[in-house]
Amino acid sequence: MLLTQTSWAHEMRPAILTVKQSDDFTYQALFKQPQVQGRFLDLSVITNCDSTLVKSTTNASALEETFSLTCDDALATIEVVGLERTLIDTIITVEDRSGSTENYLVNGRVPKVNLGGGTATPVYLILGVEHLFFGIDHVLFVLLLVYLVSGWRNLIKVVTSFTVAHSITLGLSAFNILSVSQQPVEALIALSIVLLAAEALRGEEGLIYRKPWLITFAFGLLHGLGFAGALAEIGLPQAGAAMALLLFNVGIEIGQLAIIAAALALTFLVSRAGLRPTGAIIALPVYLIGGVSFFWFIDRSLQVLV
Repeated sequence: MLLTQTSWAHEMRPAILTVKQSDDFTYQALFKQPQVQGRFLDLSVITNCDSTLVKSTTNASALEETFSLTCDDALATIEVVGLERTLIDTIITVEDRSGSTENYLVNGRVPKVNLGGGTATPVYLILGVEHLFFGIDHVLFVLLLVYLVSGWRNLIKVVTSFTVAHSITLGLSAFNILSVSQQPVEALIALSIVLLAAEALRGEEGLIYRKPWLITFAFGLLHGLGFAGALAEIGLPQAGAAMALLLFNVGIEIGQLAIIAAALALTFLVSRAGLRPTGAIIALPVYLIGGVSFFWFIDRSLQVLV
């Protein structure tokens, strides 16, 4: 507990670059880069065009820069310099004069995009997978399901019911039908992991063994509000918002199934190796997850009260 740091679901907010074409060789751009751990990331945008800074503003969470691009030819390349020093992605949206848009995703490994090449993988699908993996509390919740549900078919069904539930609240939040404060939600997400860990230690007498779909569905509604906080930071494109939301949810489901597959593969390898873990060793990860999650619950609850 002394070494545990505060962990928020999906704290790696992306930078966002929006480029709109004004005429054949002129573009207007807005670049929003997040503040991470109290500092701005000092990212910059380089293209094949001449750039002129129009306005720069800062607030508690982001630096926003508006600039114009004047090109000798069509806009062909965009590079975000400085991403290699960070763990974040940058979503690039390019809108032409007709109003059609193309979305791209760059990061420290591939910070540059050629606009003529198109997008091989939908951006919001990738973001859904990444935000599941970076949301440690959601990862721990999914891992606990391995302890509580027997049979891989039943496990997939339970995880899918969890996905359906968080898709409902995520969709309601994304379209501003439902709005809740994020800090209490984060605290309750941590508490849900504590309760799930307690159920795993209780064994077959626990409620989730009798009503697995109901419990995971109820918790999924709560976790969807946590995913909504991440999606609110990213934003949805004005055109194709429903498809972007669907892809984000599919990405989350892929991430969940990948975690389940890795856990089951590890269990299979341990059994094939002839190892016979004792009950105490099997229960140790549950105690660790429950302990860390209880710390998160206390820490996040105190931040709500402050």
